[in-house]
Amino acid sequence: MKMPYASLTATTVLAAMIVVGCERSSPVKAAVPAAQAGEVLLPINSPKFAYITVQAVRARTEKVVAILPAQLVMDEDRTVRVFSPVTGRITRLVAQPGDHVSPRQPLAYIQSGDAAQSTSDLSRARASATLTTAALHRSEDLYTHHVVALKDLEQARSDDAQAQAELGRASARASQLGTGSTGNGDFVLRAPLGGQIVDRTANPGAEVRPDAQTPLFTISDLKTLWLTAAAYQHDLPMVRVGQRLSFTTDAVPGRQFVATVSFVAAALDPQTRTATLRATLDNTDRLLRPQIFGQARLLAPAEGDVPVVPSGALVTHGNETVVFVEVAPGHFARRSVTVADDDGTTAAITSGLHVGERVVTRGSLLLSGEVDAGNAQ
Repeated sequence: MKMPYASLTATTVLAAMIVVGCERSSPVKAAVPAAQAGEVLLPINSPKFAYITVQAVRARTEKVVAILPAQLVMDEDRTVRVFSPVTGRITRLVAQPGDHVSPRQPLAYIQSGDAAQSTSDLSRARASATLTTAALHRSEDLYTHHVVALKDLEQARSDDAQAQAELGRASARASQLGTGSTGNGDFVLRAPLGGQIVDRTANPGAEVRPDAQTPLFTISDLKTLWLTAAAYQHDLPMVRVGQRLSFTTDAVPGRQFVATVSFVAAALDPQTRTATLRATLDNTDRLLRPQIFGQARLLAPAEGDVPVVPSGALVTHGNETVVFVEVAPGHFARRSVTVADDDGTTAAITSGLHVGERVVTRGSLLLSGEVDAGNAQ
């Protein structure tokens, strides 16, 4: 049965429209960008962005000239070791290890015969001085009226001078001990300066003496610490007072602390053949503690605008070292670079990157895996 001419024509037109529609849709698909070799394209809403950090390449202003083993110790300019100036027995402890104390804050109470003797001496000296002063005034008056001889006046003056000297000595001793005139024999051991109690050997009931070898309390202001490092003789020409150090330690991973060299030993240690250098490190946030070990990187001014990136941005690809550069949001390209030096924290790049370009500093291995997976398909 033959199809009517009108139906045939409509069918032909419909088929032609479908073909034309398919041809017009082809250029739209071709316009979608495709990842080239060594590139990664991530959708804007990809959850992988949570594991990727991108930073701008900066120019190196300092370079590491030496890496030294280092240790943190208490700042001795802000540290005091407290001994008892009297002989006696501890009756009560007020401060505990780890406490923060203010200047003149009580640390312990000590029952002491020395304190009682000091109070007694002060009272006796005051009474004697009062008596001799009154006797001197009487002698002066009697001498004016020719009642006593000159030698009696001179004797009264000598007695009063000796009494005043004794009063001064007793007052100075009482002031040193801080006993005052209570007379109960209690001595209050106070903090000479503010800081944190980092050690305490005092115990209730313990006997104490001024000539003890071990301090009762060690107090230090831990807002600053000393960094001590051992510099070998070939590093000494690069070490100067005022130079900056970058300190890193696994006790605070991912952080760098800057210290300033304040002292360099004038002689080498005969055993280690190294010179001790000391630097002052700010510890206001209290992240660091005495006796922490780490590495100190000695910094010196760098010449030229050499690009530097964090060491975590570098990835090994075969025999090459590569980084991933952000071409556009979500578009990353693998690029081979030449590394001049890498101190474990930052790497100087001599070719392959320019200052201002944006590179992946965290997540490079993730992107490397994406590239390898794309090449395998």
